Amino acid sequence: MRYIIATLLYIALCRSAIAQQADSTIIANMDSTNKVSFSIALPPLTQIPGAPEPFYTYLWDFGDGHFSTAESPEHIYAKEGVYDVYLYAVNNYDDGKKPQRKKQRVEVKKPAPPGSFIASAAERDFFKANGIFELKYNCMAKPDDTMVLIAGWRNTGPEPVKGRFYLLLNEKQFEQTCFDTSEFRSYDYTSPLMAYNKDTDFPFALQSALLVTESGSPASNFSKTVEAEEASSLLSSTFSLYKSVFTADVRNIDAGQTAFSFLQLYVTPDMLKDTNATLTITGVYVPEKGQPVMHKLNIPVVNSHDPNKMNIKGGRISYRFLKKYKPLHYKVRFQNNGKGPARKIALDIDLAPVLNPETIQITDMSPFCPPCDSLAAVKRGCWELQKKENGAIFTFHGIYLPGTNQKGVEDKDSTKGFLEFSVVTRKKLENKPFKSRTAIYFDKNEPVITNYATGRFKKSPSPIFMAGYEKAFGNDAKVSDGIVTGIGIAPLAPYLPYFQTELYYKAAVRTTTTRISVQEEGSIFIDSLMKRFGYDRIDSLQTTKISQIKLIPLQLRYNINDYISIGAGAVVTADIAGEIEGSKTYHLLVVNDPNAPRNPYTLFNKEKIKAFSNWRARPFFDLQLGKVKLGPHIGFRYYYNGKNSSFGYFYAGWRL
Repeated sequence: MRYIIATLLYIALCRSAIAQQADSTIIANMDSTNKVSFSIALPPLTQIPGAPEPFYTYLWDFGDGHFSTAESPEHIYAKEGVYDVYLYAVNNYDDGKKPQRKKQRVEVKKPAPPGSFIASAAERDFFKANGIFELKYNCMAKPDDTMVLIAGWRNTGPEPVKGRFYLLLNEKQFEQTCFDTSEFRSYDYTSPLMAYNKDTDFPFALQSALLVTESGSPASNFSKTVEAEEASSLLSSTFSLYKSVFTADVRNIDAGQTAFSFLQLYVTPDMLKDTNATLTITGVYVPEKGQPVMHKLNIPVVNSHDPNKMNIKGGRISYRFLKKYKPLHYKVRFQNNGKGPARKIALDIDLAPVLNPETIQITDMSPFCPPCDSLAAVKRGCWELQKKENGAIFTFHGIYLPGTNQKGVEDKDSTKGFLEFSVVTRKKLENKPFKSRTAIYFDKNEPVITNYATGRFKKSPSPIFMAGYEKAFGNDAKVSDGIVTGIGIAPLAPYLPYFQTELYYKAAVRTTTTRISVQEEGSIFIDSLMKRFGYDRIDSLQTTKISQIKLIPLQLRYNINDYISIGAGAVVTADIAGEIEGSKTYHLLVVNDPNAPRNPYTLFNKEKIKAFSNWRARPFFDLQLGKVKLGPHIGFRYYYNGKNSSFGYFYAGWRL
C-alpha cells in the first residue's frame, strides 16, 4: 500500500510539473504559407483587493523586427531562417509577480508568398504622434522590474532612407539612476547602441526644421515644429538634461517600410522613492534626407501595474522657487477593464486642502471632446466640470471607450484615457507633502480608486546667518564676554524635527583687577636682581584678548509653529589666537635706601595664547522667536558650564 501511495504521489507531481512547464511554454503552429499562430497559457491571476478584474497584456517580439500586442497573434515570416520569438506579459491589477520573459525558437524553411505579409494592429497604430519616428513601452515603470522600449521608424517617402538615432535616458533631475539597459535587438535595422561621444557625433547642426512630439500612456496630442535656427539650441539643451545618451545608425529603410527595435530596460529599485514621478525618455531621429524628429515618451513610475493612476507632473518641486499662486499640473489616467465600451466616465477628484478647486483649468484629455452646453437636455460626446469645496467632478458624456475584455479589441492603448489639469494653491505651501486622489466611475459600476498623487519638495539646504553677544554668569565664570558671529546650515523650512550644524567666530576682551593688602616684606625683582623691600599693597591688572571658534556639529531642532522654535545640542570651543597682558603694582613702605625703586613699582608681563588650544565642550538649550522657518528671528541660547558658571548667547538671525 505504501508503494502504491508513493507511486500515485509521484505521478501527481509529474503531472503538476508538466502542467507548469506547459504554462510557461510558447506554442507555435505553422501552416504552409509560413503563417505562425502563437499562444501561451500563463498562470492564473490574483486580484488586488478592491481593484478591477486582473488581466494580462502582451508584447510579442517575432524575432524579425515585427511585433504584436494580441493575446494569441498570427504572423507571417517573409524570409526563411531561424527566429527567436520573445513574449513579455504584464499582469495588470494582479497581486503576484510579473511573468518572466518567455522565448521560443521558430524555424522557417521557405520564403512566404509575395504580398502575404500583414502588419499587426499594434504596428498599424504605432505612429500616432508624428507618422515618422516614435517610442513606446509595454508597461509602466515599476521599480526592480523590467520593461521594453520599442523604437519605430517609418519611411513615407518614395526612396530608401537612412540616418542617425539618439536615445536619451536617466534625467539629471533625479539623483538616482532610473534605467539600466540590458538587451537591444535591432534585427539589422540599426547598428548596436553605442555611448554618445559629443566630440565626434554632433547632431545639433540641423539644416531643416525639427518636429517635436510627445506621448505617453495614453498618447498625448502635443506636436510642435521648431525652425532650424532654434532647433540646434533645443537639441543641445535637451541632451544636457540626461546622464545617459546612446546612438546608433539607422540603416536603409525601403519606401513604405516600417522598422522596429526593442530595448529591454531594468527599472532600478531606487525609483521606489519616486513612485509618483513621471520619467521621460527622449529619442531623436536625424535622417540624411527629410525632417528630423524629436519624440519624448513620458513613463509614470508605479508600485504595481495599475493603469488607473493619478500623478503630479514635474517630479519633485523646488520649494525655494515655488511662488505663490503658481499652478501645479496633474494627470489622471484610466482604463476601461470591462467587456463592453464605456459611454460615461466620471472622475471624482479629491484635492489636497492646500489647492484651490476654483482655479482648475483643463489642459488636455483623451478621448478628446468639446465642453458640454450647460443648457442642453441631453449631453453627448462632450465633457462637464463641476467644482466642489475640496475638489471637482469631471465627466465624459456620451463617449466610446472600448473595454480590454471587449471582443475584437487588440490594441489595449485604445481602452485608455486621461485628463490633464492645472490647479493653483490657496496660499504658499508648507514644506511638507500634500496628497490628492481620484475615484473613477465607468458608467454605473463601482468606482476605481487611484493612488495618492503626493506632491513633494526637493531636499535643499537653508543657510542661516547669526550675530549677537555672549555673556558669562556666575561667581566662577571664566568665559570672556564678547561678540559672536556665525553661520549655520539646515533643511529648508522644515516641519519635522531636524538637525542643524553651526560654526561661529568669537572675539572677546576680558579685564580683571585685584587688590591685595599685606603688612610684610616681600621679594621683588628690580633690574634682574632680587632685593627685599617692604610693601603694604599689591594691585594686579590682567587683560585677555582672545579669538575663538565654536562648532556645533549637530543640533536637534523643532519648529513648534511658524514663530517659535526650540533646540538642544552641544558646542565645542577652542582658542585660536590671543594674548594675556598683566601687571603688578607694589606700593612700597617708606625706606631710606637711595637705591630703592620708584614708589609704587610696577612689573609687566605678556603671554601669547597657543593656537587651537583649550578645547572644551558644553551642552546648551536654545529658544527662537520670529519667522523661524524662513526669515528673521531672535534667540537666546543657554550654555551650561558647571554648578557655579554658565553663559548665555543673545542673538539675531536670518534663515534664507
